Amino acid sequence: MKNDFFEEKLSGQYRNIPVSFVRSILNVAGQKEMISFAGGLPNPELFPVQELAEAAQAVMQKSGPSTLQYAGSLGYYPLREWIANRYRTKYNMNITSEMVVITNGSQQALDIMAKLFLNKGDSVILEKPSYLGAIQAFSAYQPNFYDVDMETDGANLMQVENAFLNYDIKLMYTVPNAQNPSGISYSEEKRLDLAMLLKKYEQFLLEDDPYNEICFEGEFPAPIKKHAPENVAWTGSFSKMVAPGLRNGWVVLPPELVPHFDKAKQSTDLNPNNITQYMLHHFLTNYDLDKHIAQIKKKYAEQCRFMVQMLEEYLPNECEFSEPSGGMFIWLTLPGSMRSDELVKRTLKRGVVFVPGNSFFTNGEGDKHIRLNFTNAGFADIEKGIRIISEEMRIMQQEILV
Repeated sequence: MKNDFFEEKLSGQYRNIPVSFVRSILNVAGQKEMISFAGGLPNPELFPVQELAEAAQAVMQKSGPSTLQYAGSLGYYPLREWIANRYRTKYNMNITSEMVVITNGSQQALDIMAKLFLNKGDSVILEKPSYLGAIQAFSAYQPNFYDVDMETDGANLMQVENAFLNYDIKLMYTVPNAQNPSGISYSEEKRLDLAMLLKKYEQFLLEDDPYNEICFEGEFPAPIKKHAPENVAWTGSFSKMVAPGLRNGWVVLPPELVPHFDKAKQSTDLNPNNITQYMLHHFLTNYDLDKHIAQIKKKYAEQCRFMVQMLEEYLPNECEFSEPSGGMFIWLTLPGSMRSDELVKRTLKRGVVFVPGNSFFTNGEGDKHIRLNFTNAGFADIEKGIRIISEEMRIMQQEILV
């Protein structure tokens, strides 16, 4: 067989998917002594291991055969009901169980929505920067991306409206809370204004909301979906609230879209992971989720504040960075003509890794930025890692001057 046998057969859709620096680097980050600020990994110290072990035993004893059987593609109904009840109460939203579909993490929802909406050459609005996983999911369907700038309170809505007016937009994508990678959260005013634009121009939004519950002080404003329910698909995930290994996410859809989403989903997975849905539902209904989330928020806020302190102490004064109100990431802008892809090569040699900013852009931008994850490193590693990054920055600055 020729060495290029498979290369010749790969599809154009596949070739259009950008490589994930984050996924590729996780192998490197697993090496001994490597300090990783790269992957968006929750803190494993906060996983409810004992509670989930008890949940697994309980559901196997009570419903063993059912948990091990094929199941409905929409997901375990009691779990869908729990999701609908929680957010109907929390945000006074019109959500019913029939509008909720369980997915294999929220990432699957992005892929299925792209499969439903996008033909080659269709236009998609993305925030700039945007979540790498969304760029990958959409890129497989070969769309044209229309990027809008992120401001301190959310996307630039003048640019959004201009796109609605002048382009045949098929879909808009946003992460409204503690955006990955920028850490920016939409203001309530901007959510209301975007909802108004969606209804005015009859546009559809995919609102990706994995950090909805991880606000350090109080709560984030209600989702955009509350204000434009027929124009928004709203996704969430238990990866940040409970544990990512369960692979349980969800999407709340307009009722008319549910059968189409279900049809597309059936071609992908037949049904979501059944046993982890049972386990998760047992955990949610037998333990205090809000107490658990409060512990997560407290810990992440402490880790975030500590990383901010280290950045202020060690970084060159010319650096700029965000201080997010929730989530898992800090977005940093490099000084002068420094490039993030060159910086990471240097820090990798010293056992520190982060994600260069160009991973989060569709147009080749981003080499002035880096994304730092603060949730999966202890305080000592945070200080050491930031110190090493800072030292390499200063060396690069001297080399540039020379």
